[in-house]
Amino acid sequence: MMWHIGMAVITAAVILTMMLGLVVLKGAKSLWRGKGGSGVPLHVWMALLLPNTVMHACGGLLIVAGPQFVMSAGSDASSAGLVAGSFGLGLVLANLIAFKLGSLLPPWLMCILAAATGLAGVLLGGILSAPELRLYGLAGATGFVGFAQSLHVVARTFYQAEAVGDGQAFVSGWVSASNIVGIAMAAFLTSFIDCTIYTNLGLLCGGGLMLYACLLLFTCSAARRGHIVRQKLPEPEATPPGPGAGLHNEDIEATVAASPCQKEKSEAMPALAAPKRASRMSWLSSQFAKVCFLIFTMAIAREAQKFLIPLIGAETEIHTSFVGNVAFMSQMESLIAAPLGGLMMEHLGILPLVLVSLLMSAVGIHILCIPRIDLYVQGASLLGLACGLSAGAAIALSILHAPREHSKSFMNACRFFNSLADVIIPLVVGSIASSGGVLVAGSTLTLSMLAAICVALFCFDLRLVLTESKDVRVPSMDFVIPLKAMGPFTRTVLEGIFTHYAPRRIYIICQQEAREAVSLAMVEWSLPRGKVSFVDEESYFQKTLGFSREDFKKAWKGTNSPRDFGWWWQQLLKLGVGQCIEDISENFCVWDADLIVLDAWPLADSSHTQCYVAPLQEKYLSERHQEAYDSSARHILKLEPTKPREGGTWIAHHMVFNKAVLEQMLKLIESNLAGADPAAAWPLKILQVADSFERVSEYVLYGTYASHASRSILKAHPYQTYGARGLRLYGREEAAAKGRDCNQFLIDRLNSEGKPLTGYSYQRVASEVAHLFLTHLQMSSDAKMKQDFQKQREMGMHLSAHGGREHWLRSFCEEEGEHRQLLHWLIEEGLCRPDEFQARVRHAHRLREMGNKWYRADDYRRALHCNLGAVHAVDFTPSEQMDMTDDQRLAVARELLPILSNLAQVFLKRGDFGNVVKALDVYAWK
Repeated sequence: MMWHIGMAVITAAVILTMMLGLVVLKGAKSLWRGKGGSGVPLHVWMALLLPNTVMHACGGLLIVAGPQFVMSAGSDASSAGLVAGSFGLGLVLANLIAFKLGSLLPPWLMCILAAATGLAGVLLGGILSAPELRLYGLAGATGFVGFAQSLHVVARTFYQAEAVGDGQAFVSGWVSASNIVGIAMAAFLTSFIDCTIYTNLGLLCGGGLMLYACLLLFTCSAARRGHIVRQKLPEPEATPPGPGAGLHNEDIEATVAASPCQKEKSEAMPALAAPKRASRMSWLSSQFAKVCFLIFTMAIAREAQKFLIPLIGAETEIHTSFVGNVAFMSQMESLIAAPLGGLMMEHLGILPLVLVSLLMSAVGIHILCIPRIDLYVQGASLLGLACGLSAGAAIALSILHAPREHSKSFMNACRFFNSLADVIIPLVVGSIASSGGVLVAGSTLTLSMLAAICVALFCFDLRLVLTESKDVRVPSMDFVIPLKAMGPFTRTVLEGIFTHYAPRRIYIICQQEAREAVSLAMVEWSLPRGKVSFVDEESYFQKTLGFSREDFKKAWKGTNSPRDFGWWWQQLLKLGVGQCIEDISENFCVWDADLIVLDAWPLADSSHTQCYVAPLQEKYLSERHQEAYDSSARHILKLEPTKPREGGTWIAHHMVFNKAVLEQMLKLIESNLAGADPAAAWPLKILQVADSFERVSEYVLYGTYASHASRSILKAHPYQTYGARGLRLYGREEAAAKGRDCNQFLIDRLNSEGKPLTGYSYQRVASEVAHLFLTHLQMSSDAKMKQDFQKQREMGMHLSAHGGREHWLRSFCEEEGEHRQLLHWLIEEGLCRPDEFQARVRHAHRLREMGNKWYRADDYRRALHCNLGAVHAVDFTPSEQMDMTDDQRLAVARELLPILSNLAQVFLKRGDFGNVVKALDVYAWK
């Protein structure tokens, strides 16, 4: 026996070592990081692993001991099946209820509820375990414990999604290992405790009672300290805002919105318009179907490990002790492989490892069914290794691919299918085994998994599932964006850059008017705090060259260029970044303000020394255009123009510059273009060619110079890899004028719930075009669309400024500094306001409940902040209110009136009688 098990373990170790070798060859990667960018804290690991182990240990004890105890009293197999089935029923029922609970309760409170339910279950099992009541008692106990386990898993998944940033697959591997530890503990106890004896079962229930009680205390204690509840407000570092507090009007240049916070999933209001109701189920997508398909397929292998090993052992008359040892070996291999599988998924991608594990499972089941003792052991070993490698994939897939607006519904639905597999697959396997034999059941499972692998290979978009394996972040690189005016997609561009690239800083070169517009709108955007700086366009060259924008404009007027000054000016701004922006990074990326990244491409290698650009234009619009660009580059650089080696042009709407190389190129330009004034600065010399050349491209100039200087300075991705999957967005008027395909349908869909005054969020735009599998989206230059946005924004700002009591937060934060600081404080605490109407109403309810909690704790300052934040959540502008339906206005009133009542009470406790009168006045008016 030991020989066969030893050989199986050695084989598994060899396979695992080979797979880890691939990870080593692929290179190191930062694995687990929290939402703040640092490592996941110890208390997060404890909150994820310890309760999970307890839950699965108690569940394993009852699911093993319950049927044995019932059968010992003379009941038949159907009674034992009832006990086991009630466990599965509890799993599924918890998932169904979690659709509602997930929108009402935070994860920590769901964990407490789960622990309390499990406590009730083991109490019920202990009280009703007398011989005449044992069936009902144990069926109820397993149902309660199954419910508790499933509800805890849902809450734990929500918490993991909130607390863990990168490395979801790695963390999921360890979480799955804790599942196996709990089940192994249960198996170990039941291996030497006779579960058919009443007193022994009572002892097990007593142990479970103590475990659940400790778990309940642990969860409550952790929640009280603020370790589990992310929504709970910590003591702020800066002085929080308060009415009449005389707050400082801080410069917004370095104070922008905080890190992206997850938007609350909210239910539809009772009687909203049809489009609002439809949005509740928007998470039901093809991506959801793919994730559930993989989860259900992995469940087949998991259930085969549970049932086939003992069934085949009994069919082939293998001694029960040997079967037990083989099953234990299989589970221990899963335990070891689970965290290593998470490591591999982070490096190699989730889908490849899932497909490999499914293939290994199919082979393992097939070998397991061959009637030979050595192959029986090898098959069980291979099956255990395969199940362990993909153990964390279900959790990771549900978290990574959940849409932001409905993440909890998506994750819970994935968990529902996982629980459903625990009920359906044993029934199907049992039916096939009873009618056709165990070997037929095993062969059916093998063929099912092979078919699933074929479906995944031929029908799934592998790139979509592998997105998380590509790390394109450039934390040491700065981005630079010249911005003429704030448009509806300015927010989208900035949020997209930070979402994918996480740069050190973004510099926006603009005039004062654009700076003020962006600064004011930015408090509503999902951007990291202090990562955006503004550079004054008017005095851009003043310090280094002694010229203002007007000086260059006068020089341009002396030319006969057919292109307007702005076209030349934005190119000079980009080329002057290395000289004019202090402390710019050695390698920096200039990014056009109309380019939205969707499937990000690398801008640097792992060492951040080699720069890359993705050609987004396959060819020039015409040979005349190409000749115009080539001739100007040839004249300015005295070099032969080049193109990227694998297709496309250098006009990529972004470029990664090296500061030293750029400086060398500018010096070359000064020496090449002597002109009438050899001492003139390089911008003036470039303007001098405006008479002779219709087109000049800063990107073509740098791409040509860098490729001549050294091939190692700048490399280009193949055009087909990223450039071919882009879309230029044309409105009706621009499409008609240029003879292009109109994409107005996308704009109409973005505006289906109203036009946002601060622009479209990146998440919203990305979700609308997700089905197109684009790498980038280039926005329209349609002047009418931009004019409409500016008019709408100006009207909204005017109404907000003159709307009287309709702008409720202004009633309590009259000073601009107070209002702005309150918005900053809310976003710093992860309480940023969602975009959608339903989510905003639900967000207000959540903040009001948090305020009530602080009020009862006599912390009136925090109660005030929460209730002011709740007012902000439903503080719709007058124009937005005019567009509301009657049902929506009623929903706002129902939420706002209790908030105003709470504010009056808080102000009264603080002795702020002036604001008490204001709150009651607004309440009476509303």
